[in-house]
Amino acid sequence: MDELNIEVTNVFHRNFNTLNEQNTRFVINVGGTRSSKTYSLCQMFIVYCLQNPNVIVSIVRKSFPALRGSVMRDLITILKHLDLYRDDDHNKTEHIYKFPNGSIIEFFSVDNEQKLRGRKRNILWANEANELTFEEFNQLNFRTSNKLYFDFNPSDNFHWLYDLYLKSETSKIHSTYKDNPFLEEPIIKQIEDLINVDYEYYKIYCLGEQAVAKSTIFTHQQIFDTYPPNIYDFCWAIDFGYNHPTALIKVSKSENKVFCEEFIYQSYLTSVDLIKMMGNINISKNDAIVCDYARPEIMEDLRRAGYNVKQAYKNVKEGIDNLKSSELFLHRESVNLINEFKNYKWKTNGDKVLDEPVKIKDDGVDSCRYGALYLKKNSNVGLTTSFISFNL
Repeated sequence: MDELNIEVTNVFHRNFNTLNEQNTRFVINVGGTRSSKTYSLCQMFIVYCLQNPNVIVSIVRKSFPALRGSVMRDLITILKHLDLYRDDDHNKTEHIYKFPNGSIIEFFSVDNEQKLRGRKRNILWANEANELTFEEFNQLNFRTSNKLYFDFNPSDNFHWLYDLYLKSETSKIHSTYKDNPFLEEPIIKQIEDLINVDYEYYKIYCLGEQAVAKSTIFTHQQIFDTYPPNIYDFCWAIDFGYNHPTALIKVSKSENKVFCEEFIYQSYLTSVDLIKMMGNINISKNDAIVCDYARPEIMEDLRRAGYNVKQAYKNVKEGIDNLKSSELFLHRESVNLINEFKNYKWKTNGDKVLDEPVKIKDDGVDSCRYGALYLKKNSNVGLTTSFISFNL
């Protein structure tokens, strides 16, 4: 193989060294945001596959949309940047990339029962591994012959990953934004400014340390798989982003029950991208689309595309109180939404809890807030009326 030149961080080097550690079974990448964990592991597994013929690397995450919008996109981008990508080698149906030497990288979600309990692989990488249950970890572990790699931000108070730290066959790699020399100054400032926003978030996302949240806002949410019958009130709610994810959530209401399901949660979407994705979801032009009016230009693009756009009620406290006073259900496959609700907190000043939420990782929560409050103030949103003739 020709020489391959790649710009890497020390996170790459530390992970790459573990590939040759005979006594290491588990490699846990834990740390803050933007530390290059994901990008470095993508680079490493590309090099690993190029150097080792006929190996199988499985990259997994809780849900496939989240995996496709993060690791898969990064890995394909890196292959193209290195001029290694060949469209003929990319099986987009099975989500497998095959290298000339017979090695493959495959992508699947752990909610795919057939693949979770299916064939074996040499190496596994679980992205955002704190989304996985202990049973899912076990199934993946049983079918991996060499090593398992994990990455996550330590936002959970308790998790099986913390128990994995204690095993002698575990190598822990801690990293923060300071390990990433390629970060732009505005992003560095944003991360460091977390100390002025919320100290617990600062510990998790800046320092990459486990923190215990004392001011969690939502503690009553439940998980659901199927909708109950006779839900007539629903709407779609969007919180626009670009660097932050754009979150499109279906919000449904039945009496005092609110059901939220994540359909889009992705960064770097333009109006054109969003409209195309909404078309693929087959959202009716008659359905109410409740939007954040901070982005009037996107709202106008949606209107011109024929969508029934409504302005969101943006009173934050009223929206939170509405959700807290309802029975709240989150769809099992809405992984990003579940994580946001789990970590959504009030600001604190010392030991005092303030009456204002921390504005970090709240894109999906904001969409749910918009949708639920709109449904409360506008009954029978999304109700389709039909006329039936009777013989009298």
